[in-house]
Amino acid sequence: MIAALLAAGSLPAQRQPRIEFTLPAPAALTKEGPSLRALDVISDPETQSLLQSGFPARLHYRVELWSAGGVFDALRSRAEWDVFIYYDALGKKYRVIRVDGDGETITSAGQFGSFAEMIQEVERPTRVPVRAAAQRRRQYYIGVLDVSSLSLTDLDEVERWLRGDLGKGNPGSALGRGIRRVFVRLLGAERRNLQARSRTFVVP
Repeated sequence: MIAALLAAGSLPAQRQPRIEFTLPAPAALTKEGPSLRALDVISDPETQSLLQSGFPARLHYRVELWSAGGVFDALRSRAEWDVFIYYDALGKKYRVIRVDGDGETITSAGQFGSFAEMIQEVERPTRVPVRAAAQRRRQYYIGVLDVSSLSLTDLDEVERWLRGDLGKGNPGSALGRGIRRVFVRLLGAERRNLQARSRTFVVP
């Protein structure tokens, strides 16, 4: 199976994976964060094969707010979250789970009967909980997305908290252990680390 997965990774990507920012209206910059959208990140047939072979995908997002000026730009705030995609072979459903912070909040985005429906959910714009600072300085957002696949060793642990009662026990501790032991092969070298920067803006 490993050889087949490595061979699949050598195939060229059909589309260019990317992440994109959409800023709020100028009057709302300090009231709500930007929207971030990941496009064509896991929509290729090779990733679908990996998921159906029992390898959950992990999308780790990090968004930072920076202010520009002076000698160095300054980091103002940041937010991180994970999106896990898991294929339930028995029920023939894709599950999408969002985990904020270090596992304090785990939210199920639902179950999807087709790969296309799951992709539509994953590519839906997400409101980032990082608002611009109320200051008349140039500011901008930087977004980073890391894409990886969990290992067979991690799969049993992941299955326990993905299919089970999310409210029982401390899912954050199990999640932390699983995150540290990612599968050595990532889902395509070109998607190992995606980055985007918003346009520079000034709060009116």
